[in-house]
Amino acid sequence: MRLTHLFCAVLLVCAAHAAPGENLVKNGNFDEGENRATHWEAANGLTTFFVTEEGRGRIVKMDTGVDRQQALAWHKAFAADPTLPPPAKTPIAADSYGSIGGNEGVMLDSELIDCVPGQDYRLTADFKGAGKPFVWIKGFLWHPTRKTWVDGYQTRLEPARVSPDTWSTFSIGFNPTARSPRIQKFKVRLYAYWPNGLYYFDNIRVEAITPEEMKQLVEQRSVR
Repeated sequence: MRLTHLFCAVLLVCAAHAAPGENLVKNGNFDEGENRATHWEAANGLTTFFVTEEGRGRIVKMDTGVDRQQALAWHKAFAADPTLPPPAKTPIAADSYGSIGGNEGVMLDSELIDCVPGQDYRLTADFKGAGKPFVWIKGFLWHPTRKTWVDGYQTRLEPARVSPDTWSTFSIGFNPTARSPRIQKFKVRLYAYWPNGLYYFDNIRVEAITPEEMKQLVEQRSVR
């Protein structure tokens, strides 16, 4: 019985160690919500979309090959009235720098996440698409005079390689308060720009990690 109990205890310890950490990004797989992914910015139907892929469920699609003037005008109109139907896409040349991808790029933000002072984190995301997108971590501190959150930190996950058809997964470590101790919140920003085309994101995760795990991620990033 003692051996059995010891064996069971070892299994429990190993299972606990192997279990993935809590995902601090709410609805990181985008599946919650009926017509849109809850806890994320609304997709505008011209440059950003929530679509379903067989075997994955809901994912984010971005189109950076949209005429810049049309994209900016629609961004303003959609912000004022999200119930408006999206316009038909204005045709442009596939390699046109007059696209939104050739200028500001396309982005979609998560909700704000509480930042624990001194904590190391791991950001993980799945990608595929026309080129290398970014997943930004944007950190914020409270401005007591302006009574709003202001930028104070950023870092980004850039995949080492990407395919237009095959999903790949990459991670980085980050610590918002290591050099910016006043950071209180952060959010995830999905971002795509050049070349013009379609970009896809899924399974966005942020987990608290140990200093040892952080060291490994920093070492992996330095040799890429």
